[in-house]
Amino acid sequence: MTGRGAALAAALLVVVGTATACGGGDSTVSGVPDSGSVAPPPGGAGTSSPRVAASEDSGRFTEAPAPVASDAPGYTAPIVGARERGYLAALEAKGIDTAAMSDSLVAAGNTICRIRSTGGAAGETTTIADAVAGQISVGGYSDRDVDELSRIVVDVAAGQLCP
Repeated sequence: MTGRGAALAAALLVVVGTATACGGGDSTVSGVPDSGSVAPPPGGAGTSSPRVAASEDSGRFTEAPAPVASDAPGYTAPIVGARERGYLAALEAKGIDTAAMSDSLVAAGNTICRIRSTGGAAGETTTIADAVAGQISVGGYSDRDVDELSRIVVDVAAGQLCP
């Protein structure tokens, strides 16, 4: 063996010896780690709160959250420009009282336009419109039924807010 071959063989022995000496525990899938510092698997042991059976009510989330006050820190109302005022006026012309819900109506109308302009599914706009139509109906801001209100919100948003 030449000097170069002997050096290569020695280096190979050092690498193989070092690799074999690393990791003193069992490295097979069925092995047990050497250390207790291994994190438990997702959903496994280590959670701080006990699981509640589906048939039991924990009582933690039984009420809807309170509405956010318009003067709360971090609250930003939607911007109401000429286009939004036209949208609200068109809703008023359709028999919807917008005074108490103008922020929600503008936010819903802008969201409907954003969904339509980005190629979102029609079901997404319907979900938004149904939600705001339900608020209009429950709040007594119109005498129309929810399905009709939902169609009005989508149609007026498309005609007044969407580019």
